[in-house]
Amino acid sequence: MGLTFTLTSFACVGPFMGSLLAGSVQGGGLQPVAGMAAFATGLALPFFLLALFPSFLQKLPKSGGWLMRVKVVLGFVVLAISVKYLSSADQILQTNLISREMFLAAWIVLFALPGLYLLGFLKLEGIRPEDGLGIGRLVVAALFLIFSISLLPGLFGASLGNVEAFIPVQAKNTALLSGTSGEAAPVWMKNQYKEALAKARAENKLVFINFTGYACTNCHWMKANMFPRPEIAGLLKDFVLVDLYTDGTDAVSEQNQQFEDQRFHTVAIPYYAIVDPDERIIAQFPGLTRDPDKFASFLKSRDTTVASKL
Repeated sequence: MGLTFTLTSFACVGPFMGSLLAGSVQGGGLQPVAGMAAFATGLALPFFLLALFPSFLQKLPKSGGWLMRVKVVLGFVVLAISVKYLSSADQILQTNLISREMFLAAWIVLFALPGLYLLGFLKLEGIRPEDGLGIGRLVVAALFLIFSISLLPGLFGASLGNVEAFIPVQAKNTALLSGTSGEAAPVWMKNQYKEALAKARAENKLVFINFTGYACTNCHWMKANMFPRPEIAGLLKDFVLVDLYTDGTDAVSEQNQQFEDQRFHTVAIPYYAIVDPDERIIAQFPGLTRDPDKFASFLKSRDTTVASKL
């Protein structure tokens, strides 16, 4: 059981294992060791306990109609996750075959179907006509339908909050990046670092570098939920803004990743840096944060630097 579970589930932990391996390559100290220990413990603990107490096997739930319902529901969830992975590949390859609207339409349908199935409207295996509708089935069905309906505003350009981290961001979708006050969205230069330096020099501004990725969920979350906040958007307008994508398959992405590694000694994304037109580093901010005050302090660090020079 343990060997079979390991072989079948290992492919599903790629993002987690990839982060640990990247951390070990970058000399992350004990963090990669602790992460691998936690992963191994979580994977082995159920089978270790069952081996110590084999009588517990007899107390495990028996297969039946409930298990078939779980299989059907999880089948729809797996299809939704597959759409996410296909969308990530589409974003990285920059083929733009899966638009934001197409992605959301697929998720709305795939999360609505298990809700309808659990309520008995969709006739599939696992639910017989004589089976009563229990509280558990009703609650789970309601959660699926609520989540599905909550995605509908996204089809019309509305921000979906935390869900934005998993949704492809199209270049034409500037509404998500505009401030709540209705102001125009800030202008982001894409993969134009030298041009951004020249513009900063001409406008006497600093450059805000956003090392980001086409399939980076944390990057999408920051740009959809942190950057549009009024206190953050008000600070960003004083910078020349540039996105440097590092996870694409093109030569530009490889150059951006090498630049990040050589200049900032990391390949992590998202990663933020403020530099002056002469490429002197003013401030750096690693990774995602949900604390707007913390991110605002990072953006205000330019004021401290300028004051110290004066």
